[in-house]
Amino acid sequence: MMIITSVVLLVALTWTVDCHVRLTWPPARTYSLDFLDNVRTVGPCGMPKGLGGQPTTLEAGSTQTVTWHLGYPHRGGIRIEILNSTGNVLHTLSGIPNNWTLANDTTAQSYTVQLPNEECQNCTVRLLRQAREWSGSYTFWSCADVNILPAGQNVSYCSGNGMWMNNKCHCKRLYSGDACQYKDECIDSSDCGGKWGSCVDIAGTSYPKKQCFCKAGYMGPKCQTVTTWKSIDLTAGYKKVILSSAKPDYEMYYKVINNTQEIEVVLKAMGSSYVAVGWRPRGATSTCQEMYPRDAARGLRGGGAEPESESEVKSEGTSEPKAESTAEPESTAEPESSAKPESTAKAESTAKPESTAEPESTAEPESTAEPESTAEPGASAEPETNPTCDPDRHMNFRNLVVGTAEPEPEGASEPETESESESEGEGEGEGEGRGLIHPMDCTDMIIGMARGNLHRIRDYYTRDRSTPQEDEFWPNGQNSLTAVLGYEEGGYTYIGFRRKLSSSDNADHSISNSLLNLIWARGQEYCNYRHNPPITLGNTTEPHFYKPDELKYHGHGAQRGALAFNFLDESKPDFSGPCTGEYKNPSSCVDLECDYKATWQYRESTDDIKFNVQAANTNNKWIGIGFSKDAAMANSDIVVGWMTSSGQISITDRYVTGKVMPTIDENQDITDLEGSQINGVTKISFTRKRNTGDANKDDAFSDTQCLRLFYAIGGGYNDTTKVITKHASTPVISSQSICIMRCGARVVVLVTARIRLTNYNHSLAYENSESAEYQALETHVTNTFKPKLQVLPGFKTFAVTGFRAGSIIAEMAVGFEADSSKMDAVQQAVNATVWQAVRSQNTGPLTLDSTYAIVETAKMKTTTTPPTTPTPTTTNTPKDENNNQDDKYGDLDKEQLWGMVLGLVGVLLLVVLLIIIEVFRKGRANRRTHLVNEESPSSSNQDIHGRQNDPYQENGRQIDNKAYDHQDYPYPSKAPQGYDNAPTMKAERGQYVSNVYVNK
Repeated sequence: MMIITSVVLLVALTWTVDCHVRLTWPPARTYSLDFLDNVRTVGPCGMPKGLGGQPTTLEAGSTQTVTWHLGYPHRGGIRIEILNSTGNVLHTLSGIPNNWTLANDTTAQSYTVQLPNEECQNCTVRLLRQAREWSGSYTFWSCADVNILPAGQNVSYCSGNGMWMNNKCHCKRLYSGDACQYKDECIDSSDCGGKWGSCVDIAGTSYPKKQCFCKAGYMGPKCQTVTTWKSIDLTAGYKKVILSSAKPDYEMYYKVINNTQEIEVVLKAMGSSYVAVGWRPRGATSTCQEMYPRDAARGLRGGGAEPESESEVKSEGTSEPKAESTAEPESTAEPESSAKPESTAKAESTAKPESTAEPESTAEPESTAEPESTAEPGASAEPETNPTCDPDRHMNFRNLVVGTAEPEPEGASEPETESESESEGEGEGEGEGRGLIHPMDCTDMIIGMARGNLHRIRDYYTRDRSTPQEDEFWPNGQNSLTAVLGYEEGGYTYIGFRRKLSSSDNADHSISNSLLNLIWARGQEYCNYRHNPPITLGNTTEPHFYKPDELKYHGHGAQRGALAFNFLDESKPDFSGPCTGEYKNPSSCVDLECDYKATWQYRESTDDIKFNVQAANTNNKWIGIGFSKDAAMANSDIVVGWMTSSGQISITDRYVTGKVMPTIDENQDITDLEGSQINGVTKISFTRKRNTGDANKDDAFSDTQCLRLFYAIGGGYNDTTKVITKHASTPVISSQSICIMRCGARVVVLVTARIRLTNYNHSLAYENSESAEYQALETHVTNTFKPKLQVLPGFKTFAVTGFRAGSIIAEMAVGFEADSSKMDAVQQAVNATVWQAVRSQNTGPLTLDSTYAIVETAKMKTTTTPPTTPTPTTTNTPKDENNNQDDKYGDLDKEQLWGMVLGLVGVLLLVVLLIIIEVFRKGRANRRTHLVNEESPSSSNQDIHGRQNDPYQENGRQIDNKAYDHQDYPYPSKAPQGYDNAPTMKAERGQYVSNVYVNK
């Protein structure tokens, strides 16, 4: 039976790094979170006083430039106010009371104000920031505790970070600003350990703008900690998860180091900004937010929904989130903006006619569904265009290293390994009602950036949708990373880290053998910003708002995602039976002990599949199984069932087009419906054809068409209308595509491989198969690689199919015959063998690029082959000499006949392979001839070095990975250790291409 690894996809709803607004001058009160709003937190500030820190002293009547961190350029304006000690508004510093300013500059992060010329002890400077795309009344707030004193009365003009001389502040090292209020991490590399790191100016919009990036072998705030991890080899025993297969792609590699009880993770993301991954235990509720800050629980409200844009609210038919405008606990009400402290409470309003007043206060904000992107899972809003985009400006942002140059490159990264699971979907909250929790809430995170071979990788924690803060920000929090390493190469950022599996730090979550909620994200790319709803940055203060490696909002679509994942699950797929399969959760459970179990059996005689599905604790809940061509919920075929109140089983064939409830198919292509419910365990069974013929609503299985399977538990249902509600827990998705095929199916597989020869210079002679140069080199390549490949099981033939530019790229084709259950392992064996030769340089007269090899499955053809060990049917009935049907072939017995049949089949398979290779070779030759005859040396189809562009990466196309297991495939005895995770392929210029089967 096939047991699928426990990888879970969170579908239907988004998670976001919703870093928003936080005062930086005067500095926001402890804890300086930036997702404090009038929906989830209590006014007037969202964070109560008295949790730490000292008030900032300001001179009465002075001019102050109020500044703030902004992580998301929301639509709308700002308002700056002074509140008295009881939270009542004394003055509006930003203009007319109740009005908004800077409404047309969504990226503004400063505003100059004139303080009133009067003393104000224990007062508050409050910044209000609209988010009008979510609702007209939705507001973020951030407050700073201040004492406004007459001139000369203990005013700290330099914030304690400098000396006041000659009417100006002279700041200490690392500090800057009129009041020495801003701090960088470094001035030059001497602040980053000297030779161990470099000071990089990331050109950010908030401090610290200059940050320490460390060299390989060093880590920590000042690059002061030595580590032994100096290189990343992705072939060294990692398991792989595809977090996003759509461009730009994102992958995670991980392994457990048992002797030190550590987890080692490497993130590989296309792009040049930060990458992040985080996790927390499954089943957490909003009560986890009471941990940090524990003393602020009275002023913060956990749970609740993230607001949706008004267009999204209307399209989904849900109500707009209600804004909160209650006063802080020590205040009786939130007053109208006025200079008079005795003003009565009144809702906030905007200066715009279309903006509405804030709703009435409520005891607890409504807990609605998490926000949804208008795009379907796996899709994203269109990138934001900006008429001022300038690639040279982007390069300037990337090269601001202060004091020292970036270190020399230390060589190319190792190519990629096989796929294990894919998750293109989007995250969603857990829990119900007030327990609803966002995927970012209470999450332990690792965030890393890289510049060349320099890296900055830190341990973070996020209480809510605020910008994640380093662990030391939180009480008793500490960095838990034991080693880190990061670099950029070939358009990708690589971030690696190690940490102990177990942690007692309150800002960390231990990693145990159970499902965790895992989230991931990457930073926005220059001039490719992704927002939903869209934003316009062209006429703002910061049209290039998202700087490389600055920790701000990541964007939608392939920029972020969430899945439920078990790092320690060692269960493996078993491919011994391609026509049967099983999924269980937990993977070690037995029958009724399972939370969920699904089995399937293919019946070749009727070409249909029998499914059995069961789930525990499902009284008044539906259970189901789904089929999809990818990892997205959209356009999926689903079967759900439940036990009705009258004791009847209800099973329906459905289809889901997006983030909506599945609808019942017009054609119910399921039969043999059965079910039961005993002690809370619901069981359903049904039969469906591999190909039902309903191409619009049913996904088809075949010998070469494999599907992802969803395993789901509801939600409620209505017996009469058949309407179902959203699943109560996140659906699990199979970690790979499931192939349901004929048990005896045999396949002919043609695997192609490309290597780079560095001791040959390309000429047109090497593209002419009749030339002496071509034939000599063909002989060398054949004599080098054929002996290594022909020892692999199922080997049939080998041929050199051509040479092309790039020093010289040699192209080979290798043919195999294999059982259908071993077809994936064939490529992996070829992959390991080719890479062993490339790395070992045991290649005779050939000198190879040790970082370049591309292995692909180019053709796959299903054949019908009798069992390899047939057992003739015999009976005790005496042979009838007069009716000798068994002897109609003369003296040949059954075993001899079977031998002839197998021999003929083998010959036919070989002929098929030779034909495929010849067609493949001619196609290559025709393509090369066309290029030579019709394209000039300056053709756009050549790269800057004059090499022919790689046809396998035309237009930057991503070729989707499939996940494979080949535990029982007999690899060659000479395969290197860890060959089963050998790199799949690596294309020119560091571009990575994934495994592919081209089904023809």
